[in-house]
Amino acid sequence: MADAYPLSNGKEFLLQVLYTERERNGVAVLIAASLISCIAVTGLLVAIALSAYNTRGATSQHLFVRTHVATYFVSLLLSDLLQVTGSLMNARWVHNMFVKYDTFCTIQACIKQAADVGLALWSLVIAIHTFNTLFLRLEMARVVMYVTMAGVWSTIAALVIAGPATSDMRNGPFYGISGYWCWITDVHATKRILLDYMIMFISAALSFMLYSLVFLRLRGNLVVDGWYLRLQMSPAPLVPVGKTGPYIVTITRRMLMYPVAYTIVILPIAAARFSEWSGHEVPFLVTIFCDTVYLFSGTVNVILFSMTRRILPPRSVLGKFMISRPHLIESSSAMEQTLAPENDPYYASANVDKTGAPIDVQPPMLKRVNSPDLESSSNTGSGISFPSEHSMP
Repeated sequence: MADAYPLSNGKEFLLQVLYTERERNGVAVLIAASLISCIAVTGLLVAIALSAYNTRGATSQHLFVRTHVATYFVSLLLSDLLQVTGSLMNARWVHNMFVKYDTFCTIQACIKQAADVGLALWSLVIAIHTFNTLFLRLEMARVVMYVTMAGVWSTIAALVIAGPATSDMRNGPFYGISGYWCWITDVHATKRILLDYMIMFISAALSFMLYSLVFLRLRGNLVVDGWYLRLQMSPAPLVPVGKTGPYIVTITRRMLMYPVAYTIVILPIAAARFSEWSGHEVPFLVTIFCDTVYLFSGTVNVILFSMTRRILPPRSVLGKFMISRPHLIESSSAMEQTLAPENDPYYASANVDKTGAPIDVQPPMLKRVNSPDLESSSNTGSGISFPSEHSMP
């Protein structure tokens, strides 16, 4: 059941839509998925912030927080946070058992569009950066990062503003009730495609294309010779050149997974939308399933980051909580050497072989030692020792 007022073009603008019990339960599932992603993304942002703060005195450019891709990745996480925020706002509709057009509704609609566009653009930026680093072997200046940050966030804001600014008020407000929450209204369906869906689908398509090229380049099946590309059956692994060291190559190639993950999580929504545009009715449960998968985008990004070992020096995040006994305060240079990836056993994967290509070496295992302190302690029954700060290379 819905309340609406007629527009001059013969259509109706929704003022209020009541939930059924089934619809309320379905939207509650989306809220639960959003809460999981919100906790995961917030936790990762805090970890990255702690790592950046604790390594602020270090000058090593091999730290993840010093790289361009770290800045782009944080922007992707912020877009994830916008996405779950817009979905968590559905809690008001679930509590009231209806969606109502008001200021709160307009804010939710703006946040949801900004999140959709932000996730699409930042996933594409990471794919382009990876392509430049691993395929074209370009060394990007720091000013490129600043220009990219300003340009992409400005584009997101411009796209959110463009809809209402270019809409004919005879068609009603641009933002309002759309389905079971607030978003771009059905009356502005064409602009909804142009300012939201098209950006998502173009980003996914370009990211997949760039990923394919980089994948073939890394395998050695695609050789770049000036302006010409050549396919070969015998693979020749990519060797880092110039200032693009093995650590940067290792981190950048792992960042390929994020644009791929984005492409996968929007596939259900893409299938549902194309089915709807072809004249078929999309069942309610299918809509909830597609949106649930999409809302887990933040969780997927956090899982991928957690699976990338040695990307953050452990002591830069948990250093103060891992101290078991008093020790001398180290100088900034000593701390920098400790936190540098090349001196951290957790960054052993940054080693290279004779050809200069990165090799993956497992971090040293904890070993059992006979320590006088451990033998004399009545509270400790284990002989496991951790490498101390002073025993680090």
